[in-house]
Amino acid sequence: MHCRGGQTCITASQLLAEMAFEEGFKDTIAIPIIGAERRGAPIQAFTKVSKSMQIKTYDSVVNPDYIFMFDISLLDIPRIKNSIKEGVTLIVNSPEPIDTSDFPNNIKIFLVDATGICIHKNFMHASGPILNIPMLGAFGKITGYYNLETMEKVIKNEFGENRLEKNMSVARDAYESVREM
Repeated sequence: MHCRGGQTCITASQLLAEMAFEEGFKDTIAIPIIGAERRGAPIQAFTKVSKSMQIKTYDSVVNPDYIFMFDISLLDIPRIKNSIKEGVTLIVNSPEPIDTSDFPNNIKIFLVDATGICIHKNFMHASGPILNIPMLGAFGKITGYYNLETMEKVIKNEFGENRLEKNMSVARDAYESVREM
């Protein structure tokens, strides 16, 4: 997952691991990369999931199957753009198609307007939209790794009943609106 500090991808990584485990994956692990980053700085978080075996490595992911792009301006950073390899599926927070001229030919790109959903639903914190839940809603729809019921259970356990409906509202909107480019 690529995001900027404050865009909630570290929490998204942890929630993804919990949702996959809840769906019966044998092992899951969230791997945040936390250093001296601060709000707005590019950061990464990784999640490893396995349907059949125990995960025995705890390092960052080098050849991901999926990449979340919380902020499309991060594609201007060469090391991030170069991490997009053949065969990857890219989930991009964008209301409009993105320029793919420098990407490998055989990648899949899905768009979800996570920022727009958050603004419309007032799903915000002090530094801006809370992007993790809509991005995870889109990912659930794309992959089938989990459904909205699983998201609801994990979100309720993690954040409590009083925050459940607002979280699920943005998750549903993203789940229903994600589209392949």
